Amino acid sequence: MRNHAMNDRLVHTRLPRTGAALGLILTTTLIGTTTVQACPGLDWQGGPDMDVGSKIESMAKRLDLTPEQQAQVRAILEQTRQEQRRLRQESRAQIEALLTEEQKAKRAERQARAVNRQVERLTDWLELSNEQADRIKTLLTEQRQNPELTRAELYERMSAILTAEQRAEFEQGRGRGLGGDRRGRGDGCLAD
Repeated sequence: MRNHAMNDRLVHTRLPRTGAALGLILTTTLIGTTTVQACPGLDWQGGPDMDVGSKIESMAKRLDLTPEQQAQVRAILEQTRQEQRRLRQESRAQIEALLTEEQKAKRAERQARAVNRQVERLTDWLELSNEQADRIKTLLTEQRQNPELTRAELYERMSAILTAEQRAEFEQGRGRGLGGDRRGRGDGCLAD
């Protein structure tokens, strides 16, 4: 009888925790994109949109990889990136289908606020002109709506908007995130 009572208590304490964990995972996905994609400056060495060439170069230096190993690592990383992107898109589509129109509107509102905050941080950090800020805002909004837009493409297009001086500052501080802040989500990410 005692085992039954203990099992019963375990079920009642674990189920709410499991539900909370599942809710947290779904909420993270609903907010826009995964942390890795959403926070490119937090981990430039990993994630589905990582710069494969930089990752291989870094690994080759640290681990003294042969050219054959580098080619094999490149193939593995490319395959992994494509699979992660596909899974991310599938999960977004499934979750999108579950949302009500009101929930979709709330998410869009939240994303718009996050883009505005990001542009404000970039404007302060890089002293953007109004035209540059508007163009970057359009680009960040497009990134949210187009999951196919990779981080590398985003940064390349953003760099084209910046002056040479701003670009140098941006490149120097890229590891701090788009807003130049190392504190993490909410302060240097594309999505909040």
